[in-house]
Formats: sequence, C-alpha cells, structure tokens
Amino acid sequence: MSDIEKLLYLQGVAAEYHDYHGQRREVPWEDRLKVLEALAYDPGNERQIQQAVYALDAQPWLRWLQPMHIASIGTAEHIDIRLSAADVEQEFEYCISSAGEDIARGVFFPDQLTEVGEYYIGTTKYCAQRLPLTSLQPGYYQFELGSGEPRRHERTTLAVSPARCFDGNWQNEHSAPRKRWGISCQLYTLRSERNWGIGDFSDLRELIELSSAFGADIIGLNPLHAPDLHGEDYSSPYSPSHRGFLNPLYIDLEQVPDFAESAAIQSLAASRTFQHSLRRLRAAELVDYPAVVRIKFAMFDSLFQHFLDQHIERNSQRAIEFSEFVAKQGIALEHYAAFESSRAMSISAKGDQPRFHCYLQWLAAEQLAECQKLAVDSGMSIGLMGDLAVGAVKEGAEVAANSEIYCTAAEIGAPPDPFAAKGQNWNMPVTNPVAMRANAYAHFIELLRSNMSHYGALRIDHILGLMRLWWCLPGTRDGGTYVYYPIDDLMAIVRLESRLQQCVVIGEDLGVVPDDLRAHMAVSGVYANKVLYFETNHEQRFRPPAEHQADALLMVTNHDVATLAGWWNQADLHVQAKIGCFANDQEQSNADAVRQHAKAQLLNWLAECDQLPDSWRVESTNQRLNKPFDLSLCEGILCACASGRAELLLLQLDDLQLMESAVNIPGTFREYPNWRRKQAMTTAELFAKPEIPEILRSVNNARSQ
Repeated sequence: MSDIEKLLYLQGVAAEYHDYHGQRREVPWEDRLKVLEALAYDPGNERQIQQAVYALDAQPWLRWLQPMHIASIGTAEHIDIRLSAADVEQEFEYCISSAGEDIARGVFFPDQLTEVGEYYIGTTKYCAQRLPLTSLQPGYYQFELGSGEPRRHERTTLAVSPARCFDGNWQNEHSAPRKRWGISCQLYTLRSERNWGIGDFSDLRELIELSSAFGADIIGLNPLHAPDLHGEDYSSPYSPSHRGFLNPLYIDLEQVPDFAESAAIQSLAASRTFQHSLRRLRAAELVDYPAVVRIKFAMFDSLFQHFLDQHIERNSQRAIEFSEFVAKQGIALEHYAAFESSRAMSISAKGDQPRFHCYLQWLAAEQLAECQKLAVDSGMSIGLMGDLAVGAVKEGAEVAANSEIYCTAAEIGAPPDPFAAKGQNWNMPVTNPVAMRANAYAHFIELLRSNMSHYGALRIDHILGLMRLWWCLPGTRDGGTYVYYPIDDLMAIVRLESRLQQCVVIGEDLGVVPDDLRAHMAVSGVYANKVLYFETNHEQRFRPPAEHQADALLMVTNHDVATLAGWWNQADLHVQAKIGCFANDQEQSNADAVRQHAKAQLLNWLAECDQLPDSWRVESTNQRLNKPFDLSLCEGILCACASGRAELLLLQLDDLQLMESAVNIPGTFREYPNWRRKQAMTTAELFAKPEIPEILRSVNNARSQ
C-alpha cells in the first residue's frame, strides 16, 4: 500500500459505497484525493504525505496512552497500553481517579498481560498490552500510568460506557416496555393570545399542561439551538450558529423577573404602539423573524440594564445565581458570548457586551428547565424530546470556537437519489474525524451533555453521521464522497451521556442507512426513527401495526413530509408544481398517480386495522379517494398507528387541525417560506374543540392495549 493510500485509509475516505438503488459505486481516485485537499494536504507532496502517515499511524505508538480510552461495561473492561520492547520488562503503576479521589490503584508487569497488537517503526517493535480493569460505574475517570527511573508519567481520560442507553422505562425488567405517545410541534409555530409573534416557552408550558391531561408522555420539539441572526436565512432550526446553546427568541419576556420588577418596562410593553405591534405579529400567518428580533431584543436590552442596575450592582441572590450559571457553563459559554458580542451591534444596543449573551442563555435555560419540570410533575414519563441538528453554519459561533476539528472546505450533504438527482448540500462544514479523536471527542461530548441536560429524550438528526458523512466537494463525480467516523467510540459516548443525563436517545435513521448502523443502534439501545408514509413493504402496502419495529419512535408525520391533510388532499404536490419542483407535466402526472395508489393502500390498511371510519365505508373507491380529508380519517390513522408495536409514538399538532401547508419543503429555500408557517389556531382553541379530547383519549386507549 502506498503512502497516499495509507493516508486515505487513516482519514476514513471511502473507496466505494452503495447508492439509493443498492448499486455499488466506486469512488474515482481523483475524487478521493479531493478529500485530502480539503484537509489541507497536497497529494503531490510526497514528503508531506509521508509525514502525515507517520503522525497518524506510527506516532501514536510512541505514547503509552491515547487521548481517550473507552471501556464498555459487559465486554471485559480493559485498557490497551502501547509499549516499546524495553518498556515491557519494567514494572508499571497505575491509578484510576474521579473528582480528585482515587478509585483504584495497581501494579503490573506488561509481559504478564495479553498482547493484542504490534507495530514496527524501523526495526523497533512496539506492542499493545491489554490491562484488565476493575469494575467501574459508568462515567469519566482519570487514568494515570507511571514507570521507570527517572519516573515517566502519562495521563488520559478513561470513559466507562454502559452497554445500553437509558430507556426511560421504570417497569420491572421482565415486563413488556410501556408504549408511550406524545405530540410534536415546531415551537415557533405555536399561537397564543399573549406571545410576541413567535411560539415561546410559556406556549410550550400550555401545550404540556393540556396534552399531559390525556396521558401524553412526550412533547417532541424542533432544535432549539442558538441561531445565526446575521445569516441570510436564520429561520431554519437545522442551520444554527451553535448547537450547544439556546435560541433566545423562545424566551417569554413577561415571565422574566426583571420584567415584573420594572414599572417602566411594563409601561412600555403596555403602551398602545407596542401592543399594536404585538397584535400584528400574532395575527401574521408566518413568523416575521426580523420584526420579532427587533421587538424582543429591544426589550432584552431594557431587561438586561435593569438586571445590571438592580442585581449585579447589589450582588443580589439573582446575581449570585447568574454567576453560578456562567461558571458552570465554563469556557464554552465564554467563547459563545465573546463571538456573539463581536457582531451583535446591528441587533442590540447591549449586544457588544458578552455578559448580555450570558444573560440571555441563563433566561432561556431557566425557562426551558421549568418546562421539563412541569412535564415530569404532570406525569409525563419522558417530557420534552429535543432535537440535535447534524451541524452548524460555517459563519457561526460553534465553528469559530472549535476550528481545530472543523473542515470548512467541505460541507455536509447527501449523495444523489431519486428525490435529488444532483445530491444535497446542507451548507454546513464537516468535522474531521481524526481531529475529533485527537481532541478526545471533547466537543461531541459537550454537545450531547448540553442538549441532554434540557430534555427527557434527544433525537439525533442524521445519526448516520456517527458512522459516515457525505462530504460535498466541488468537481467530484457525485458531488462528493463518504468519509467514515469512529462509530464504536461515538456510540459508546452516546450511551454514556444518555445514562449520566438520564436521557432517552432516538436516532434519525431514515433513508439509505447501512445495516451495520442499525445494528449498532439496536445493541446500544438507541431507538430508530420511523415515519408512517415510509412504513411500506416491497409491494408498497402499508405494514400492519403489529409488524412495526418495536424499538422505534414512529412519527405519524414530521417537519420534512406533508401533513396528513396535505398528503391526502395532494396539496403538497400542488405546491411543488407551483414552485417548479417537477421537470414537466408528465412528472407531475406520475406523482399524482403514485399518490392516488398510496391513498388506496392507506384505506385498505385502515380497513385491515378495523380503523376505517363508517363515513368512509359507504362510498365507492373513486369517491373515497376524492373525498376531502377530515377528522374522522385523521383519528383512524392515529389510532391505527397507536395500536402498533412501536414503543414511542408522536402525532403532529398540525394534523389535529387538518392543516395542509407544510412547515418545510426539503430542497427549497426562496421558493417556499420554510420554517415560518404558524399553527392554524391557538393551542387553547384547539384543545377546546370537543373532537380533539376524544381523539387523544382514543390514542391513549390504543397505546394501553
């Protein structure tokens, strides 16, 4: 194997892959080299390539310990130590500690251990010796190794991972898992008579209170990540500035103590002009993000100044709590606040002060924590389900603070398929798997920890990224190629953080996903993610609920597909035709025919499930296929899904209102107002409709069968 072939292997650059149709596709040599170029290597510089191979392949053998060692409980916990021939004959001492306290100490001679690998640098042999570990609880430990005269010491982080993720089931281990259900929504879409033009944490509290009364265990949310408010389009929750921090636009300002303490601020908010602006923002069909940002940040400025004057200056209890929050968040918040303050003057008068952004994160974290506490106190076994986006925008705070692991010359995407003939580019830079490992996965751990701390469950978007990511690279045959990631390490960290944070994990595994990934998920206790429309067999018949995957979250619909009413009434196809998604009339006609067939299959499925409403049994097939969607058909679909094996179920708030318009049409940007459309009515109005409680009770009963 040549040096450049070794480097491609060490960097995880794929030589082939199977496409959407299952066909093997060999990656052209020139395309693979473009990955190296994106990583700042010069494929024509033999000396540089040799040095890179030495650094990645040989140099790690010169150290006893790697940046992080991962031991998995239940697989004979151990740590592999790399030693020279001279080291093998010496006595070694080790110490395992946690939070400054010794957990275990020991002495060993390497030649008494099992050798599990060897490597030669020139004529010098190095070997890997396997040291068994005492039983340890899941967590992170310091592992220190010492030997020789003069004394040589090395230290690393030892991560001890459980066999499976936390599953949230508190029943006897021999009983069948409880089938739980809930409601999903995009938080910004929630309407109320009191919000400021965008759904906020008080709207979320209202949804929790109303849905928990009917037995719901989960509220599924969009990513609540901090947006890049300076970007061309910051409305997408899947294109954030930083995934470790929260979107301050979700703060209910009137619930901030500083609002209640200031008569001047209350007077401003109650003024005729201010209230007129709020009424206009509430009434709008779409979230007017620029206007919401202006009105909320102007008020944030006033609240922050009051906090400085009345609390920071007087070192009040709230000031102490704020300082404790900032200290706990550590350097990650420091970097985020510094980044935001360097570019926020156009948005906020106080935005040039890092402490202002710390203040907003504090308020957002407090209000979100109150929502999760309310959910649990209301009887929800899981509560909030967060969503971790696959990446962050190139211009944002996360990439700036973690430049050592990001490769901005390539972007995350997906290969060509029937839905995107040219592939997809999601316009977010990739992470370098080698740099992630060298950095002891610090950023990945922090992202999981910061997100899981807010929720009872976390959905990891595009979990395929733990195994491989499609790197979009200009000039390549298919628009890019796959690069592989250390899935064993990353999945072990997911399990560990899940257990430490007591957070259920769902992996979004829709689309072309290798069987190996799903095997990793199943063994690790990561729930799969299914959507009703795709739960069909090779004959395009909907699978019986009894055949649904048990260890999965079944979403009836979600943010990337048509609503039930939109799908049935084919409103989604009409919109796609209007904005030019079809190449010609024949393509649109084919799509209409496919949909009509799918609708007929859905009715057959409902009849087989004994969930076809009586009002839909009397018409001819043609009449039924052209009958508008209604709540009775909606209830039948929801109850059929609820009767299935999937342990987790989410129905979408939009479907209970028979909404046709989608919140997002993948692959569009300016053609359709993605991530802006609101709910049709306020949450209170929806739950006041007599049909809605009946549907929710039916769903809850079906889940209990």
